[in-house]
Amino acid sequence: MNGAIPLTRLEFFRKEIGLDATKLTAIRPYADRLSARARKAGAYLDALFRRVAPRTRMELTLEYFNGTLREFWTRWYSELWTRPWDDEFLSDLWRQGVYSARMGIELQYMMLGEVKCRQLFIRAVREDVPLDERGPVASAVNDLLDLCLMVRVKGHASYNSQCAEPLLQGLFHQTRNPLTIIGGTAMRLMRLGGPEVKGMAQVILDEALRLERLTRDISTYNSLEMAEPTIREVPITTFLEQVLDGLASGPDWPEGMRTTLALDPEHPVIEADPALLKELFKEVLMNAIQAMPATERSLWVTSRVDQATPSHLSIVVLGSGELPRGGEVDELFLPFHSTKPQGTGFGLAIARAAARKCFGRVTLEQTPEGVACTVKLPLKGQLDGTDLQTQQDF
Repeated sequence: MNGAIPLTRLEFFRKEIGLDATKLTAIRPYADRLSARARKAGAYLDALFRRVAPRTRMELTLEYFNGTLREFWTRWYSELWTRPWDDEFLSDLWRQGVYSARMGIELQYMMLGEVKCRQLFIRAVREDVPLDERGPVASAVNDLLDLCLMVRVKGHASYNSQCAEPLLQGLFHQTRNPLTIIGGTAMRLMRLGGPEVKGMAQVILDEALRLERLTRDISTYNSLEMAEPTIREVPITTFLEQVLDGLASGPDWPEGMRTTLALDPEHPVIEADPALLKELFKEVLMNAIQAMPATERSLWVTSRVDQATPSHLSIVVLGSGELPRGGEVDELFLPFHSTKPQGTGFGLAIARAAARKCFGRVTLEQTPEGVACTVKLPLKGQLDGTDLQTQQDF
């Protein structure tokens, strides 16, 4: 249940915080004085977690830690000041966040423990470090404890997310069979019954299909929210052609649909996770198609680089439709919010979640030509080796 530890991302956090050899050098001469406070830290965390963790889970955890959390945390804070800040160190912090979640300790209590321990060790700096060296040592201690907090929180959140995924996937699979049976029964009633029965059976069939789409969309949305993106270079023209070809061969593609693809040849490559990108554009394109009037089936896809966001390519999907009147545009991106009778309300929510995972964004606006959906994604060269943006434009 731990999942893969995203060491590259955690190393990025360490570097951004500024923990380097200089900070380690500042702390080490006073490691013994900081370690002298470790037993107080261990005693506090032991008492706190015993109060806030469910009893059964606490008993199991105590067994795992050979009967005492106090000694575990005392040992950790005794060794913290001399350990190298390497992959093993980051992995240990991650697992501590996971273990806290397993114990049933809510995130705010874990963070309370971090705050109280920080107060303890900063007091040690004020009392035990000479005045002329106190500033650099306090800065290094604060930065190190910041890293501990960030990695533990990420491990805690990752565990809870992984617990939710099997539940939602199980819900999807367990509801699929009953929905199939309901739909099949409704279709038989439509064949065998009279006009009134056929009408009621059609309602049942439509709602069964909507529930099936809803469970599938919830599963997709949850998977996207938990995904760690794998960023690759993506030739955007070829990619969009493949997505459009796939949609055009499907059952929901309208007859007579005209599509125009005219992308900026000077910016042919973006950086994104291809799997997330596919979900993003499937939802954006189908949303545009479903919003079109039956009398005018036209879709334009263009791209440009805006001066306001030069690190991103703006890909604009323009459809011959209109935004709903009298509502906030941002509401269209909320899960379960749909303006269509048989809609699930997850199309644009999935698109926005996928865009954020790829360090982009999705917006909608009404134009004289129709509804424009703009997808901004990082251009080639705008992400560093850890798949994080080197330039943040918005």
